[in-house]
Amino acid sequence: MALAVPGSAQSPGRRLHREIPGDLGLGAMPGEALTPPRSAAELAATAGPGRFDEAQRPGEEIIRPRENWSASARELDRDTRSPPGTELRYHEVFNPSISPFKRTHAFDAVDERGRLVVRDPSLHPVAVDAPPRWGGAPAARFTGDVFIELSPQSPTPIPSVAAEQRVVSYRTVPETPVGFFEDSAGNVFVRAPVTEVRRVRLAYVVEAPQRAFTMTGMPDGALSAESAHRGMAAPLVPDFLRAGVGEVLRHAGVSPGASLAAGVGGLAGYFRGFRDGELPGDLEGELYRALALGGVGACRHRAYAFVLTMHGVGVNARFVSNEAHAWAEVAIPGQGWSRVDLGGWDVPLRTEAASAREAFVPANPDPLPRPPGYGELYSSTPSPTRANQHPTPAPSPGAPGQEPGPEPGASPAAMASAAPTESGPESATSSGNAPSNAPGNAPGNAPGNGPGGGPGGGSGSGEATAAAAPAPERRREDPASDDPDGPRVETTLRVTDVRAADGAAVTAFVRGTLVEVSGEAQDETGAAAASLPVTFELWRNGRAVRVDRGADATTSLGTAVTGDDGRFSARVLLPVELGWGPYELRARTPGDTRRMPARSE
Repeated sequence: MALAVPGSAQSPGRRLHREIPGDLGLGAMPGEALTPPRSAAELAATAGPGRFDEAQRPGEEIIRPRENWSASARELDRDTRSPPGTELRYHEVFNPSISPFKRTHAFDAVDERGRLVVRDPSLHPVAVDAPPRWGGAPAARFTGDVFIELSPQSPTPIPSVAAEQRVVSYRTVPETPVGFFEDSAGNVFVRAPVTEVRRVRLAYVVEAPQRAFTMTGMPDGALSAESAHRGMAAPLVPDFLRAGVGEVLRHAGVSPGASLAAGVGGLAGYFRGFRDGELPGDLEGELYRALALGGVGACRHRAYAFVLTMHGVGVNARFVSNEAHAWAEVAIPGQGWSRVDLGGWDVPLRTEAASAREAFVPANPDPLPRPPGYGELYSSTPSPTRANQHPTPAPSPGAPGQEPGPEPGASPAAMASAAPTESGPESATSSGNAPSNAPGNAPGNAPGNGPGGGPGGGSGSGEATAAAAPAPERRREDPASDDPDGPRVETTLRVTDVRAADGAAVTAFVRGTLVEVSGEAQDETGAAAASLPVTFELWRNGRAVRVDRGADATTSLGTAVTGDDGRFSARVLLPVELGWGPYELRARTPGDTRRMPARSE
């Protein structure tokens, strides 16, 4: 496979990029992000009695750095019936145990093709031992224990316990300073100032508010009220979702004008009532509609349909998963993010590395409807073992950071940390979606994406041409009258330069080559389109080509975010597994709340 580039596209130009810490060395890690590690004694004192044991080893599973060409989106499947003999494996890394709710992959937006994405993949530093954003509200403390690889080029994802948490302290063996980072969906990463790949054991103490595990009550107000955004941008609502959410609400018996409490409760009860079975034969159309109306499905199908429905009525929500389960998180005005578990297949779960760990039990009871059958699922019935909880001391008056702030990042993105395993109490099954590494993988380890990957299908073969100044893909939405941002403007996306990663101006590239792609984005007024996510794909015969990443199938080769002047630049790997023939290298953006999706030609 060769990638041919016109001579006109080889002209040198400035390399401009919105810095995303860890993406193949694009920019330095902020110095303030580094905090020296603690000693074993200091960490044990911080963690609390029975929470940390220097000699305890969780196994040899290694969490590896996120590569720049990791999958950019997660596509859901239609495998709504559990295969016979299914057994799920879950690897616990926290003490007390939060099985099966370890967060390894989170998505906070959906693109125009119905794929789950991370709205803003840029990584924001997380200060260690910063004052809690939830003030003096009751909290619980956990110690994570993982083996990771640190890279000088890429960030390493690590598991988290809740949608909102703070890192209290950490220790590395061998001792290595690290910095902690988050994206807009609350995926957590670490980076270190290393010059070569280094393998370390990381123990880290985190704290999360009790309301993050179960809701403690919801304020008055309509589902679609602007206050439901909690200071964040309104959810992205693609055309297919605008057109289909009304039918789903009617089927679920929820009024579009319902209160937030009635809406969240009604939809949670509706999706919790789903069963294990095949999708009805008359629901073969659009995936969201089929899953939301089918009445069947695993946890991943329920969480997907629930999150998209919440977005459709104007409420921010996230899809969260690990190697064994998937659930939702909802932003509650005046409170914060709360977990909403919707159940899943009733299949056996084997929790590994859970010995000598107490089971965490949330302090607050689940206030959401529990239809018949839901209470029998392992995901909704935690062990009655006493929760090993660590109350948060009340902060001193006037301490900074006591009020919840807006979620980090304001620009949407078509790039997630990685495509997750086919999770649910159903993943790792005969559908070929077992984790590519051992259980416990965090975002970016490229576990399986599930059946029905990217558009186009087939591996494709051929030679690719990256055309300079391509034409844009133009689409116009019909926003709802209550959309606070109004109609979105059209977007133009152009690839202007493709060259070898070492800067050589060559006219052809072979498979397995790392290339640097540059371009620009503008809106219909000609103004620079800043902070737009951009993902890169190979096209053949008018369709995006899927490539395999172990158990994963994806169309994305790499990602970037436009700078203030609308320019973007990123390094992408041309897949080694493609056959000979012509390909086209294209850039694509899902747009954001102000600008429409676009694709270069």
